[in-house]
Amino acid sequence: LGTAGRVGYDVADAAYFHRELPYDASRAERHNPRLVAARALLDAGAVMLAGDLARVASGERHYQVRESGGALSCTCRWWADHRGARGPCKHALAVRMARRDTVLATLTGGGPR
Repeated sequence: LGTAGRVGYDVADAAYFHRELPYDASRAERHNPRLVAARALLDAGAVMLAGDLARVASGERHYQVRESGGALSCTCRWWADHRGARGPCKHALAVRMARRDTVLATLTGGGPR
């Protein structure tokens, strides 16, 4: 709630309060097709993690996503054209989500997604 701005703190009352905002979470997806595509890749089981490298199957092609120093790079055309200047490609987003899910599953004792 805090990162979404839905919790505020009133210094005078020294208390937290709930903020109602006219924010539609699904709006972010409507305006970010790479995020939608990354979730579809993840849901399809197209991401295979192997240390700092990951392999992502997208259609008939396979892409390698590498992590170095916390930054991701990909062998896809989007990455070759933009080098992250316009944000990560759908493959890098899918890998980031898969790694997050793996870490969360490890911390909570659940299996991988």
